[in-house]
Amino acid sequence: MNILKGKKILTDMVLNEIISGFNDIAVDVGTGDGRFVYKQAKLNPQTFYIGMDPAAENMMEYASKIVKKPSKGGLVNALYVVSNLEDLPDEMADLANHIFINLPWGSLLEGVSKGRSEVLDNLVKLAKAPLASLDICFTYSVLHEAGEMERRDLPQLSLDYINEVVVPLYKDRGITVNSVDTISNETLKEYDTQWSKRLGFGRTRDVFRIRADIIK
Repeated sequence: MNILKGKKILTDMVLNEIISGFNDIAVDVGTGDGRFVYKQAKLNPQTFYIGMDPAAENMMEYASKIVKKPSKGGLVNALYVVSNLEDLPDEMADLANHIFINLPWGSLLEGVSKGRSEVLDNLVKLAKAPLASLDICFTYSVLHEAGEMERRDLPQLSLDYINEVVVPLYKDRGITVNSVDTISNETLKEYDTQWSKRLGFGRTRDVFRIRADIIK
């Protein structure tokens, strides 16, 4: 298991020892630069936050912040794991009480929007029994991401498509969707990630949110 400590990737750290003492674990899948994890960990010191992303270099800024002294912004309830969801480390199985996917891209976006089994099954694997929450926020459109849509054969997004096609696929893999809606630019900013800030201050666009439970 690859854990980012500062700017170094370590393979000998034991996850269970790091999170020992925390009963509430949140995982941000596809965390990007890791800002969401850092901000949420500061706001919620009783919860341990893990950011997971295959691009270690993108997480180094915040991975370096958390190892500082607490007086200089360091945190004991945050960690960054170098991995994608499709190759979820076995150490992270049955771990998360809360799972977040904020504005995914690439294969993660494709998996979320198409309900691909390899993505959904690993979300279920990541979730802690008997119940974990799942919050997904995603967007793309032919006006802004036509190239990515063509490259990954992404369907046109709409509430009807998500409810009629995606929700049943989630249900088949053990994920119960509680609500599907769109969120405003102002709400998007509250996610406090690099991309949410950028999109939130841009032109209004449809950003879809799925809230679900994983029952094991």
